[in-house]
Amino acid sequence: MTISGKLSLSRIPFWVAAIAITTATICVAAARWSEQLPINPWEAAIAMEAVRLNAGMPIYETGHATHMYGPLLTVMLAGIFRVVGINLLGARVLFSFFGLALAAFLSTILCPKGSRAWWFLAFLLFLGISFRTNLIFFTAQPDCAAALFGMLGLYLWIGRDKSRVRPVISVGLFLCAAFMKQTAAAFALIPIIHTLGWERPLRWRSLVVSVIPASVVAIILIVIYFFAPQLFSGLVLVPATIKVYYGRIPRVVLYLLATFPIFVTALLAAFRSSGPVSERERWVWSAIIVLIPVSIWTTCKSGGSDNSLLYAYLAMTALLVLKLDTILHWIGALPPRRGFAAASAVALVILVSFFVQVRKDRSLLFARCGDEKYDATVVLARQHAGEKVISPQDPTLAYRASGYIGRSLFFELDAHAVNGNWPADLPLSMEEELAQADYVIEVKNYVPTPVFERGLRNQHFRPVVVEALIDSAYTIWQRAQN
Repeated sequence: MTISGKLSLSRIPFWVAAIAITTATICVAAARWSEQLPINPWEAAIAMEAVRLNAGMPIYETGHATHMYGPLLTVMLAGIFRVVGINLLGARVLFSFFGLALAAFLSTILCPKGSRAWWFLAFLLFLGISFRTNLIFFTAQPDCAAALFGMLGLYLWIGRDKSRVRPVISVGLFLCAAFMKQTAAAFALIPIIHTLGWERPLRWRSLVVSVIPASVVAIILIVIYFFAPQLFSGLVLVPATIKVYYGRIPRVVLYLLATFPIFVTALLAAFRSSGPVSERERWVWSAIIVLIPVSIWTTCKSGGSDNSLLYAYLAMTALLVLKLDTILHWIGALPPRRGFAAASAVALVILVSFFVQVRKDRSLLFARCGDEKYDATVVLARQHAGEKVISPQDPTLAYRASGYIGRSLFFELDAHAVNGNWPADLPLSMEEELAQADYVIEVKNYVPTPVFERGLRNQHFRPVVVEALIDSAYTIWQRAQN
């Protein structure tokens, strides 16, 4: 039995699962591709870093806290804004295409050629990972872009013998992945694990060659350490200060296995398979060995979230895609009724794996950093010409009102962590920014920052009642006159 064959009773559950994933994905895309506001505080903050770059201001400098992603994110956003202006919707759409391209690329290299139905199902399975990673495929964050660069680099490295140019481009892509998001450097470790785990007899030359991608990434970081210390600090040192809660690791492992049963299904299919392990499967196992621990580790960091599990889900889903043929042959060998029951069980496993946290996804889908009174808030801020208005929770507000490129509260809290967590008091850099301001726009969102309101009151700011902003996420604070 193959997916591309004639439709039978046992294939109906798979089509039901495919329709469900397709419908949910279209709904998410429609919502995210029509939202003009930042969907989270980090979108607004990374946008202002790109604005800084376009304005000729340094991103990595003493006293300025930037994001904890790689510098390539800022460069790409700056390029987008040069074309479409400071437009988060445009940036989000472009980065969404990185996610779609990632799913399409993985489906293409893992599925047999000519099997369109199989490719389509695999494509939907990879897209479904978005529902387990805070809808990361449809944000302006760099996770999917970093994963795509890492996978392209790995693909070219595997076929490096076909061309002398391939290994050079491959290493360049590994660097792009690491400079888009630091944890994507893990893709450069997969060749080492593949060599150690699968090459028999193990040759020293093969081992040395497999180390090249990771070595180049390490050497470039050492060069950055000596010649661009501020970049190294933002790229490596600041993320390293975030605390890792190792006690959470067993819970995260259990969470992965219990709520992503398609991986258990793939494992069972792998153990039941007869014959030698294919080369594609060997590389997938190597990716699993590297990417699952890395994803769990980053998830267990202070502030870690489900999007940090993206690489693990990609590797686990890849194993299922490889084992689809085995699973479908097993189902096809059963009598019709038992085959339908088995197919229904597998389809249910797929749906549970991707929609187990549907309530959380639904709340995230409609979450925004602000509300429909964004434009009214900008207009109100413009009325205070000659006075300094700042908006650290959403720096785009002050920028649109007066062109002021201010600090991001969230980046400052990240950069001044105490014992690996956000500080209990505002960092000095944020206090200095407040001290220079006449008005502050507070933005309430689903990420609470009580430290900011305390800082406002300590700096003698008082909320102003503005009729246009009643029941709004925005509050204007004015410095109290002596």
